[in-house]
Amino acid sequence: MNNPQLFSLDSVNLQYLAGADSHVFTCDDLSIILGGRPSDKTFFHEGEVYQLPEPRLLLFINGEADVHLDLEQYHFERGTVILTMPDVILEFEHIGEDVEVCGIGMKSAIHVAESIITRASAKDFELLLRSMYLLWDVATLSPYRRDAVLHIVRAMVADVQYIKQASYSTVNNATRSRHQELFQQFKTLVSRHCEQQRNIPYYADQLHITPHHLSAVISRASGHSAMYWINRAIVLRAKVLLHTTDLLTYEIAERLHFANPPAFNNFFKRETGLTPKEYRKT
Repeated sequence: MNNPQLFSLDSVNLQYLAGADSHVFTCDDLSIILGGRPSDKTFFHEGEVYQLPEPRLLLFINGEADVHLDLEQYHFERGTVILTMPDVILEFEHIGEDVEVCGIGMKSAIHVAESIITRASAKDFELLLRSMYLLWDVATLSPYRRDAVLHIVRAMVADVQYIKQASYSTVNNATRSRHQELFQQFKTLVSRHCEQQRNIPYYADQLHITPHHLSAVISRASGHSAMYWINRAIVLRAKVLLHTTDLLTYEIAERLHFANPPAFNNFFKRETGLTPKEYRKT
């Protein structure tokens, strides 16, 4: 694979990645992994940045991992459910040797509008796991039953969305819940538009609130400023472009809508401690 940081389902050997004892099925619509143990250090490197072009649904069965997904840090353990929209950026801080997951990579026909990372109850997690095994049983029938397969996947995505909404309804402080909801919406917008838009008024307008109110909500909900999250998103995009493409620095600066290459170099150095050239050599 020429660009290992671009973690596309079509660019990796899933059986090798998931481990010899795992079960892997793949077709034009999706890939399924049961009992995957993705701890191979020749592919995943702690501190490395990966881009996931397709939506994924993962159930964390065993072990622990600390990761950044787009703009937020998470701790994964048994019971964690991960649903990612396309082009999410993943960065491992730590991945345990005993990690085990079941997962679906969706190649077509399934729309995932937002990423959801949540801790499911034992009952909800068991239901999702049973759905995963049902999906495997149906997907591996011959002839392939495409409509039935896609219906099961859509039902699982809807169930994850329900679990998220149910967890919000248990929050006693309605104001805090609203702030967290706005924060999540803001991060989703930033992830989608940061290459073109780096100003707070744009995101405030998209959320139908004033820039001052947006800044206050983000600070209260996250402990960081709105510009911190915008800058972090741009840095992640820059890292992916530096490690997965042969674009020259000035071309990356243009793609990320910096005024000129020195402005991009200064920004990247300020945020990471390295120049783009130095980072590309790491």
